[in-house]
Amino acid sequence: MIGNLLGTTTLTTAGLAEEGGFLNRIFFPERASTYAAETDHLFFFVFWVSAFFFVVLMLLMVVFAIKYRRVPGKPAQPSPSHNTLLELTWSVVPLLLMVVMFVWGWESYVKQRVPPADAEMIDVEASQWVWNFTYANGAGSRDFERISDNDVKVFALPVGRPVQFVCHSTDVIHSLYIPGFRMKIDVFPNRNTVAWAQPTHATHRMVETDDGWVPAPIEEGEEGLYLFCTEYCGDQHSQMPARIILLEEADYDKWLARQADTSSIPLKDLGAMLYVAKGCVSCHTTNGKAGTGPTWQGLWMKERKFEDGTSAVADATYIRESILEPQKHIVEGFTQQKMNSFQGRVTDRDIAALRTYIMSLTSGYEAQADEDSRKELEEKQSGGEG
Repeated sequence: MIGNLLGTTTLTTAGLAEEGGFLNRIFFPERASTYAAETDHLFFFVFWVSAFFFVVLMLLMVVFAIKYRRVPGKPAQPSPSHNTLLELTWSVVPLLLMVVMFVWGWESYVKQRVPPADAEMIDVEASQWVWNFTYANGAGSRDFERISDNDVKVFALPVGRPVQFVCHSTDVIHSLYIPGFRMKIDVFPNRNTVAWAQPTHATHRMVETDDGWVPAPIEEGEEGLYLFCTEYCGDQHSQMPARIILLEEADYDKWLARQADTSSIPLKDLGAMLYVAKGCVSCHTTNGKAGTGPTWQGLWMKERKFEDGTSAVADATYIRESILEPQKHIVEGFTQQKMNSFQGRVTDRDIAALRTYIMSLTSGYEAQADEDSRKELEEKQSGGEG
C-alpha cells in the first residue's frame, strides 16, 4: 500500500517540480546530481500538502467566523461534543500523509548517505575560511575565480560517475553545501563525515591555450555550481564560497594532471597561489596591516620578538618552523591566536615557495626572490634538485 501511494505521489509531484518549471526555478538552482530530482519531488510534495491544508483551514476559519458569529437576538448554537467520522478523518488522513513523508524521506536520505562502492574518494578540508580538496592523485586545486571581491577556489568533478567527499575541519565546525547537488553535510574537527554525489552534466570543457589546458564554460554565461559553508564559523563565514565545475571524463583527467604538475611554476608565483589556496590569506595580510596573524609584508629577515621575551630573525628556518610548528614561537600581540600546524599538508617545495613569496613582499629583497625562483627552475630543468 505504501509503495503504491509513494509511486502515485511521486508522479504527481514530479509534474509540479519539473526541471526549469516556475516554482523549481524560484526554490532551487539547476539540478546537477542524480538524486536532485527526487529531493525536489519530496520537497514539493510536502510543500503542496502544507499549502493545500493551509488554504482549507484558513477558508474554513473565515467561513465559520462569519456563519457562527454572534448576532443580537439569536441564541448561540450548542457546540457538538462528538463526531466519529470527522474525528477519524482528521486523524487518519494526516497520519497517512505523515507516513508517506517519513518513508519517502527515509528512502531518499539513505540513498544520499550511503556512497556507491565505486565512488572516487576526495578529501575535503575546511578551515577558516577556505575549502581544500585533495584528489586521488594527491593534487589540490590551483585554480581561482573572483566572486564578490574574493578569490575563491575552483574545484572540478567528473560527470557520469560518483564521487565521495570525506570531510574534516582543522578548526571549528563548518558545513559543506552544494545547492546544485541538493547535498549538505556538517564538517567537524577530529572526525570524518561522508557525503557523495554523481554529477549529471558538464558545465565546462578543457581548452588548449598558450598556458596549457584550462577550463572554459561550455555555454556562454555558464558559471558552474556554488559551494557554500552553511554553519557560522567566524567573522568571515560569508566569504567562504567556492566554485564547482563539472567536466567530462577526458577533460577531468587533463584538469587533474594540470593541478598535480607544479614543477614549471616559479617559486614566487607558486607561493602567491598557496597563500590563497592554503588559507593563509584568512589571517595574514600582504599590505602591512596586522590581521588575525602578523602581516607578511616586510617580514623577511626582520627581527621578531616573542611573548616569552626571546627573539629571532625571520629567515628560512623561522619561516619553516612557523609553518610546521606555529606554536613554538608566538609573536608579541598575538597570544590569543592559535594557528594549526601544516605538518603533512605541505611539501618542502611548498614551504620554499611560501618563503620566496614572503621574501618578495619585503623591500630590498624582491630581486633576490625573482633570482631564487629562476635558479630553482633552471636546476629542475637541468636535472638538479630544486
